[in-house]
Amino acid sequence: MKKSEPEVWIVDAIEDGVAVLVEASDDEDRALIEMAAALLGELAIEGAVLVVPLGDVGEPRWDQAERDLGTEEELRLEAERILDELKKRDPGGDVAL
Repeated sequence: MKKSEPEVWIVDAIEDGVAVLVEASDDEDRALIEMAAALLGELAIEGAVLVVPLGDVGEPRWDQAERDLGTEEELRLEAERILDELKKRDPGGDVAL
């Protein structure tokens, strides 16, 4: 049996002991899951990119997940670039409705 490629997930938020993870894919219909943050242990960090191996029947092995620090840095830099672009377009001042 061929070993499946690991899945990649991003820890989007952690609130009240619940971690919200978003599938890292180019697909617009990315999966979103919630789980007890305790299941991730020290990996329960907002913004963490997790590489999660799959078990024999394709189930995520959260206990074997590892952080991908390189991808985290790339995403952070991209977010900063987008923010800088948006700031350049901001005329400043208050918004009047």
